[in-house]
Order: sequence, then C-alpha cells, then structure tokens
Amino acid sequence: MDLLRVQIPHEDPLVVSLTVAECLVRRVLVDPGSSVNVMPRDTFDRLEIKLKKLKPTGNPLLGFDGKRVEPIGMVEVEVQAAVRVFKESFVVIEIHPSYNLLMGRGWIHRVQGVPLTLHQVMRCLRPDGNKVIDIHGD
Repeated sequence: MDLLRVQIPHEDPLVVSLTVAECLVRRVLVDPGSSVNVMPRDTFDRLEIKLKKLKPTGNPLLGFDGKRVEPIGMVEVEVQAAVRVFKESFVVIEIHPSYNLLMGRGWIHRVQGVPLTLHQVMRCLRPDGNKVIDIHGD
C-alpha cells in the first residue's frame, strides 16, 4: 500500500517541501546522516532573512570529500512540516548544491520522524503523540 505513490525500482533520496520562515521551500533533502541542518547562502538570500540574524559559529563543517567548509554563520528560523512547527538552527554556507535545504538528524528527532527512502515518506507523530503524519517526498 505504501508503495502506490512510488515508481519502483528507485534509489532516490527523500526530498520534501517544507514551510521555512513562512515561505514554501521545495527540494529539501532529509538526511539522517547529517548532524546539522544546512542552508546554502542562496536559499538564505531568497528567504530574505536579514543578515543581522546571522550568528557567528566557529565550527567548520567537513564535507564528503574531507574538505573543511567555513560557515558564514548560524541562523534560527521557524520550520513547519505538516502540523509540526519548530524553531530550527541552520548552518549557512556558501555552496551550490542540488537541494535548497538539508535537514539533519536533530530535526528528524524533534519531529519524531522516521524517514523511509524506499517509500518516499517521512512518518512523524502529531504533537499529541496519538496519530501519525506522513510527509511525502516530492
């Protein structure tokens, strides 16, 4: 039943749409392998977040290739996924990825989510903990 919306076979990552800073953002990668949420500078600019909201961070990121990436800063914005809304911190970096945002493990855990790449869905609990919400892949 869960695979009715998905073209099989596939090896696609889980990519969703979320409301971030009151704007719909498409091509958001749900990445349980990432320890942080990442916002490319281009997305930061398109969301029209004021530069004064950036806070310094002294911690570089390590990319897949082992290279260190110096963040521009950290920013905290509201992220809505279905009926769940949280203030999330993002590391803002100067990169040009295929995705507009990367949501890491911390966010996945806060929304009590289970990302299912095969099924192209992330299952989350409602705030009351009684029902499951599905956030479907794009």
